[in-house]
Amino acid sequence: MQTYLNLGLTLQRMGIAVLAPLLLVGCNDEAAGPQSIESVNEITPSVFELLNPELSASAKEIVLKYVEQIDTDLIQAGIEIEKFQSSIVTLADHVSSENLSLSKQAWLDAHSAYELTTLHRYFATQLLGEQNSLALMQLQYQINHWPIIPGYIDYVNGYPDSGIVYDINVTLDVDSIREQHGAFDIYEVTLGFHVIEFLLWGYDTDSVARPAADFDAVLELTPEETESGYSLEQLSNNRRRLFLAVAADTLVEDFRALQSLWLTEESSIRQRIESTSGTELIVILADSMSAMLNQELLIRSLYPMLNGDFVESIQSPYSRSTQNAVSSQLSGLERLLLEHQTENGTTLDLIFSAISDEFSEFFYQNFDASKACLVLLYSNRESDSAGTTNERETEIVECINLLTNIIDYNDRLKFDLTN
Repeated sequence: MQTYLNLGLTLQRMGIAVLAPLLLVGCNDEAAGPQSIESVNEITPSVFELLNPELSASAKEIVLKYVEQIDTDLIQAGIEIEKFQSSIVTLADHVSSENLSLSKQAWLDAHSAYELTTLHRYFATQLLGEQNSLALMQLQYQINHWPIIPGYIDYVNGYPDSGIVYDINVTLDVDSIREQHGAFDIYEVTLGFHVIEFLLWGYDTDSVARPAADFDAVLELTPEETESGYSLEQLSNNRRRLFLAVAADTLVEDFRALQSLWLTEESSIRQRIESTSGTELIVILADSMSAMLNQELLIRSLYPMLNGDFVESIQSPYSRSTQNAVSSQLSGLERLLLEHQTENGTTLDLIFSAISDEFSEFFYQNFDASKACLVLLYSNRESDSAGTTNERETEIVECINLLTNIIDYNDRLKFDLTN
């Protein structure tokens, strides 16, 4: 029950609306398997589909190629996450500034590889049944939830003994860490990339990053610690080392579970794609792209930032790498449009352009500008090099307008397609 309570809170926070049609269908027949797209939203053949049967067939071919890309990207993300796990083992065995830096770089590589799969998850939720969609979103909450409360994890400025690292009443094993994850608040997380990020980087507000010495194994108690009744396992350095190792292990476990969910359902997803019209598939892809931009960037980040919330609006504040994550998310969208070709060289971009003149004329102007705008915006926020309040607001509003334009072009494309 706690799991679904956590998931409900997470979906409420994230504003994930893409599951709503699936949830409504599931309420009618809890025992039913995944519903076909046709049973959810029947669409008669559009004028475009009737006049352009070749492009409609190309859309289906592109979506099937996209499924292959999802397989490839999940495999690569898994490789990077396991490399990161290995780097944590190396760091624990040989604590040094160099090995800490290598673990940080491995985290950055793994996180960027995972963010590259963001669009895939929005696509998958439109094709999975209710139960699997919920499972997918729960795994996302365990793998990559942000923002987090850093003081729930380890010491922060002004609170040198805060967090689970110092709470000897919390057992640091997989079951306990999972139980603690979001037990009382969705921000009190103990799993995933951003918990590990904080453990590795700590606060860097005074240009002093977490020292490698924080991970040194303590092998002997001081007289004061002995007198106070401490054991070696209860010392903060030893607990931090253990917490980091357990967090890396559970990250691997949870990602493997996500990958397994996809692979288990891939065959049925392919079947549903084969039995779905090109028009509907194009709508699904456009909706996936719009949902990702809306949820990941507008609702979770830019709107809160515009309201002055510079804590919850930044995904990776400790590593200062939010711009990397956003670049990976946008790269996933761009690859879908441009890189998957049919045998005759048709891409999704060409199909969208054939449907909508506005898409071909304006979409990439806004897309390229939004990438530049977002990278600059997050770089400024995370390097504390931003200007005045008015300048900040201007930058944020510019990025919001560019993303909103992209979403509008997608919506107009769907209108042109189905009318």
